[in-house]
Amino acid sequence: MDVWALATWMVLDLLCGFAHEVTVRSSDLKPCIEDRKVCVMNPQDCGPRSPSAIEQSLNLSCYYQIAQSSVTCEWSETSASVGLPEVSLIFRSRKIVYSCGAVLNPVATLNITAKMSSVMDPEIWSQPLTVHLYNAVKPSQPVLTVLGSTPNSINVTWRSTDDGGCRLRYRATGTRTWTQAADTVPALEDQTLTYSIGDLLPFTTYGAAVACRGDSNIWSNWSAEVTVRTPDKIPSRPVEVCYTVEKTGSGRSFLLRLRWQDRTPCDPGSRVLGYQVSYSPERKKQLQDAVMVNVTDVTALLPAERGKFSVSVRAYNTAGFGPAARLCIDIQRVTSLPPVANLWVSSSFPARNAVQVHWQHPSGPPVSRFYIQRRPETHPSIGCRITVDSWNSAALIEDMGLEGSYAISVIPVYDQQCGASRSLPASLRHGALMEAVQMKLTSVTMTTVTVSWVWQRKSRPVRVNGYQVVLRRGSEVQTASLWPDQWEHTFYHLKPNTEYSLVLLADNVSRHTTSVKTDFDEVTVVAAAAPPLLLAAIAFIIFLLSRTICKSYFFPVNSSTWSGKMGDWLMNPTPQETLDKKFLDIEDFRVLDVLGDKGPILVAPRPARLFKAEPQEDTAAVTLDSVRLSELVTEPENSANDSFLHKLEETSLLHLSESSEQTQNTHTTRETDYIFVEQICLPLTQ
Repeated sequence: MDVWALATWMVLDLLCGFAHEVTVRSSDLKPCIEDRKVCVMNPQDCGPRSPSAIEQSLNLSCYYQIAQSSVTCEWSETSASVGLPEVSLIFRSRKIVYSCGAVLNPVATLNITAKMSSVMDPEIWSQPLTVHLYNAVKPSQPVLTVLGSTPNSINVTWRSTDDGGCRLRYRATGTRTWTQAADTVPALEDQTLTYSIGDLLPFTTYGAAVACRGDSNIWSNWSAEVTVRTPDKIPSRPVEVCYTVEKTGSGRSFLLRLRWQDRTPCDPGSRVLGYQVSYSPERKKQLQDAVMVNVTDVTALLPAERGKFSVSVRAYNTAGFGPAARLCIDIQRVTSLPPVANLWVSSSFPARNAVQVHWQHPSGPPVSRFYIQRRPETHPSIGCRITVDSWNSAALIEDMGLEGSYAISVIPVYDQQCGASRSLPASLRHGALMEAVQMKLTSVTMTTVTVSWVWQRKSRPVRVNGYQVVLRRGSEVQTASLWPDQWEHTFYHLKPNTEYSLVLLADNVSRHTTSVKTDFDEVTVVAAAAPPLLLAAIAFIIFLLSRTICKSYFFPVNSSTWSGKMGDWLMNPTPQETLDKKFLDIEDFRVLDVLGDKGPILVAPRPARLFKAEPQEDTAAVTLDSVRLSELVTEPENSANDSFLHKLEETSLLHLSESSEQTQNTHTTRETDYIFVEQICLPLTQ
């Protein structure tokens, strides 16, 4: 039938059911011969209902369009049909219908029933809906035009056809979901209306449409969609910039690397075409001395020398330049700052299209903020960077593609200086794309075990939220988490000569297991593991000590004959002169009757009157036999000194030779004789 060319219907998936829409013109209706009050789309609908037919409440609603002389009805069913159903409308008038072509007029009142039939399912009839066509008139479709736009809004206008109200909807180009404007605009018949759609993004293309309703409370069809692009907005905030200083080969010149955040990929509302970088040494006061460069990336590499520099960075787009971020950099005081530690990326898919980035704060100066940056590995020039506060140690990165991998980087910022960057490859499905492999023992002692491993790109598409290495023996367990910035770990406080089990875990799943036994003699292990340089140093020290000991033992230190007096007689080239010198002068030892009456003995050199005989040449020394102690016994107090001297002359107890030809031994003997005599005489003088 021709009616199906004019009837439109569609089936939309609405969670648990389907929606149907059918439009019928007056020319499509046929009368029923059995019942003159009924007009149908299909003559087969004139007969009575099938006994198996089901009547349901389908939430039927209909509206009347005067210009097209048509009625459109919409309804929904709770379950889908097995096959594509045939849909038709049945119109029943309160009066006899003489012409079905004129049944659809503004003053008519009709009971409208919807019918669905298919080969596999029983017929479904809706409950009749009474419609007064005058009150069910649908307003004609309005025409929407654009008046203008701002970076955050669009101004549109249209003309209403009935008294009532109008509503608008809009969406960004490329999206399917419409956003309904919150306000309903009141309207009068044939009134020109305007409306401003706000909360839009700069430099973005939007589509908009409008619909109106009259007294019948039936909405018109949506107007044709109009499109408009919002203009650029001047960047409102300064660029968040930090810097690092890199030395060149000469050591006197440097490279100043600037980094900042580009919000465009993450936040389209802050579109930026490029950045203007201005820098100059502080000694140059003239503005024309400053060097200006324009860059489109989020980094800039500038040559610099020792001293202080003033740097400014500001973003720009078609609307103009934003506020500048200013830095004062002293090249000589720049130091290297540490990166974050224990970086890892965990996936939240499919609960959320996001990944969680975790890290540990670096040890060093306090951190001002963190930059978290993601870049597609296939297009590293397209990146997105977000900023998190200094007290955070995790961040959520959204809007990542389901396919492909990204480089996730975390950069600590210390005031205005950038710390070292640390990165990991990651994907939305699997999180971090790194795995720990090749676990092996590095060293073993009595109480410690050191294990090492290697980090490599994941070979399998699996998700791992963390790696651990576990050393266990019975109930004794030590666990250490593994991070991509670590390559070894040492377990302490172990028992000597004990066997342990070493396990590498990936999310509590064993990847590698080995056994290790602590050593019994730590000294042997340490000596075997000692570096060759340490052994060489120890051997050299032992050699020096042994050489010193041997030299002092076999070659003792003697007194210097050149600096001492005892060896002068050996070094004297004329020893005869020494023999002529008197080592002892007997005159210095003359004792003259110092005892008076109590001492009968007087020892003195032989006077001339006592020794008349010539000295003999062969007389060498005075022996002890020449002194008769018995004759030195004291005489009575009344004995005279003369008699004693006379006796001494006769006995010739002492005979001293003073010949100049006598040898050194003779001088030594003479000195010894006098000392011997003195030792004898001194007690007698007491």
